[in-house]
Amino acid sequence: MKKTYKNITMLIIPPLLIFCFALILRLFFFTGFILGDDVEEFQVMQYVMSNGPELHTAAHICFGRWIFNIISFNLFGISESSFFLPTWLMSSSIGVIGYYILTFWRYPRYKAFLAALFIASAPFEILIGVVRANDLIFSWALALALYSFIIFEKKPIIQGMLLAFLFWFAFYVKLWVIYLLPALGLYYLYQIVKHKRWQGLASFSTASVVIHGITCIVWKIKAGVFMPYLYYHSATYPVPEKDLSWLFQIYPKFIFQGSEFGTTLFGIIPYLLIALLILKVILSRTVKNHKKILSFDKLDIYLFAYYTSFFLLMNFFPNTFNFDQYYSAPRIFRYLTPLSFPMVLHIAKLILDFSKIKINFKGINTLRKSIIGKYSIVILFVFLICVNIYQADNATKPGQIYRENLLSIIKDIKEQSPPQLVMESWLSFFTREIYLKDNNRISIVPIYGIYDAKEYEKWLQENQYNLTEGSMMITGLGNYVHYGCHGCGFCLNKFNNKLDSGWKLFKEYNNLTYLPSPEPARLWIWMPG
Repeated sequence: MKKTYKNITMLIIPPLLIFCFALILRLFFFTGFILGDDVEEFQVMQYVMSNGPELHTAAHICFGRWIFNIISFNLFGISESSFFLPTWLMSSSIGVIGYYILTFWRYPRYKAFLAALFIASAPFEILIGVVRANDLIFSWALALALYSFIIFEKKPIIQGMLLAFLFWFAFYVKLWVIYLLPALGLYYLYQIVKHKRWQGLASFSTASVVIHGITCIVWKIKAGVFMPYLYYHSATYPVPEKDLSWLFQIYPKFIFQGSEFGTTLFGIIPYLLIALLILKVILSRTVKNHKKILSFDKLDIYLFAYYTSFFLLMNFFPNTFNFDQYYSAPRIFRYLTPLSFPMVLHIAKLILDFSKIKINFKGINTLRKSIIGKYSIVILFVFLICVNIYQADNATKPGQIYRENLLSIIKDIKEQSPPQLVMESWLSFFTREIYLKDNNRISIVPIYGIYDAKEYEKWLQENQYNLTEGSMMITGLGNYVHYGCHGCGFCLNKFNNKLDSGWKLFKEYNNLTYLPSPEPARLWIWMPG
């Protein structure tokens, strides 16, 4: 009885601690609405909530992108928190999935626990967990698929059925799930040729045909075509052949260098992974007495195949599947989300492998018996986790700056309660739908169809005298942060002239240092003479 209780405790408590640790980090670094397509995603959910999905639009057909948010909205109402809740939960569970994979692979629980904390604190994992990117949903489904693939490898029929279901769901988030099929196909081919095992392939193929077949019949009845997702797929931006070399460098730069702001994205993760892989190759060929530990096992191969095949195919294969159009653009950092988990998991595994090595030298043995030696794996992971958190702070810094200014401005606006509020159109959407949705006293002035700062300057010159005295205007704080139009909206340093004397500065906030042309966010009040 005591043993059963202990096993249950060990099965639940460490994953719960991992989840809570990850969730705290994501809430601490939370940045809110800062991605360029947040408005589109939010509007899709609003429409689906009221009218059901429109089956002639790719974003509506991809039900995996919005289904969890619809559930969240129905349970908790429409708010910023309910919009980001699925993101927080999925992102925080990634480390838990890594923990279960490592314990299944017979690594000690306390080491797997430390490794899972390392996974949960990876800078890109935190970054993608504090924004609302549907790529996280895709990555989460693939992480579950990897878990199912490993856990049920000796039960190929169950494995195949679970993979078919998770790949089907992932397909209706991002069709890029097909980039994993070649690696999976090679695995099944090896199983058939080497071990005469065909059950996995048969199960996966049959279940996939059934699930996709039923879905296609439903689409035919509802939408008039068997595969509306591909039929109405919107990513059709051809890139000229002469620009391909530039295009192929974008994702590697995101991985190894960072964002357009000079902030990191993946941190030390790619460098550490390459260094550990090289080290393992060298040691596996030179150290004879630890050959079993240092040789590449099946999990090494599975993880390596996962992230390399996905990256190579995503980077070099046209995602419109039309070679005459070459490769679709733009390329955005969040598309790399599925690479992060297998890369960080592989680093954790390699570190755990190296921790098994015992070197018989007097100095080494003395060190091993010391306090530092006994807790070396703990010290190493704590150090790496601290580095991760430090780099996560750097990765999320633009969003932190934006949100700090935004919340301060919204607080002041609520206190002042101006009759009218003027701001850039993208920001006005979330101010109206989220931040001031319960305030009926403030009228947000609609501005549509213009983007460049000079267009906003012209609009202001033509419309400011129609504003009610006491109206307020936000400048400097433009639209979205990532892949945004940083010269859009009321950017005063882009204006040709100064503001009209009727605009009195109410308050100046922090400088938006991430912008190419930094300027502080400001709140103005209209007091014409």
